[in-house]
Amino acid sequence: MANGQYQKLVNSTQILRELRSGPKSRNYFVQNLKVQPSTVTYTLNRLKDLKLVKDSNLISEDNHIKGRKSTQVLLNKEFGVVFGVDLLVDSFKVIISYIDGTLFTKIDEPFNDVIITEQKGTEKRFKQCLNYILSIIEAKCCNTRILGGCISVAAIINFDGLTVSKSLTHDIVNVNISDIVHKKKYPVYLENDANCASIKYKKDSYDSFLYSLVRTYYNHILPDGVPVLGVGMGIVINGKLFRGWDSKAGEFVNFVYQEGKQNKQLDIDNKELMQLNDNKASLKLFINNYVDKLLFTNALLNPRTIYLGGDSEIWNDNILKCIRERFPEKSEDEIKNTFCFSFLKHTEDDIAYGASQLMLDFLFHMPYLNSQKQTWEQNSSPILNGI
Repeated sequence: MANGQYQKLVNSTQILRELRSGPKSRNYFVQNLKVQPSTVTYTLNRLKDLKLVKDSNLISEDNHIKGRKSTQVLLNKEFGVVFGVDLLVDSFKVIISYIDGTLFTKIDEPFNDVIITEQKGTEKRFKQCLNYILSIIEAKCCNTRILGGCISVAAIINFDGLTVSKSLTHDIVNVNISDIVHKKKYPVYLENDANCASIKYKKDSYDSFLYSLVRTYYNHILPDGVPVLGVGMGIVINGKLFRGWDSKAGEFVNFVYQEGKQNKQLDIDNKELMQLNDNKASLKLFINNYVDKLLFTNALLNPRTIYLGGDSEIWNDNILKCIRERFPEKSEDEIKNTFCFSFLKHTEDDIAYGASQLMLDFLFHMPYLNSQKQTWEQNSSPILNGI
């Protein structure tokens, strides 16, 4: 890529990224991006031609030097939408957002066995569910341009974003969806559910934090031997998802074999996990085991905070009590500040919402000079291709 073309991409991307937080004046870009006024004018005109940005009715307060008022510019939400999906075995949630991050619509449906006819735990069913979801989204957006989407799955996802390496809940291994997404006019990628949920809480491009996702599957039909409770962790370091060497970072895996059958996330068998809501001893065993791993992870990575989301919110009081018992000399506020826990509420849409935000991050990511693609997020953005 020629340096001149690359610089145009960088200038355009910087402005688009700044506009994600709201309308900005031309002088704002000059001052904060350290570029010439002529460069800002040229870049904004190109973005307007593409209908990515437009003038607002807001008057700039920082540009009266020339004796005339100027308006701020903002992202043109009519340019298109992105979607994020939380794909479960029996149901799915979808968040569809405009490019400025505001909500377009939300979908929350169970799978209908009359429509989804393939047997659970098969590649055919997984792809049938995926095709069905995409058809629903396309129907909802029939008059609106779809820019891309992210499908969240409780699974280990390959770096290419197109392959489920392993999913216990869906009971599938090495399932590639290229045959589905390559037929689409917009990009679609897979991502781990905890990774998606974490993106909702990213504050800026330098943020480092964790999102611990607990999910219970008591009412789901699961394959034999699959735990009814799963624990995953989204790890964000310096604003980037950390996936580990082979995409298994944050899987909360305990490498102790139970009867030689499977790696477990916790030192608790499935029978005890089934009794968490009815047996205080089992619940206490789980909470202690869970807190052990959270405290170790906190000490190891020193994040800004650890968000506790998913079904863990029903046990927040038990988790806090467990920590207080271990550190009786500390007050509740001291415990929260020392161990950086953020006890979340109403997290049922975190995964789908975070997946849609992850797709926006992809659309507005800074272009790379080299051709090496380590993750799907480093692929060429369809928005950048048009600049």
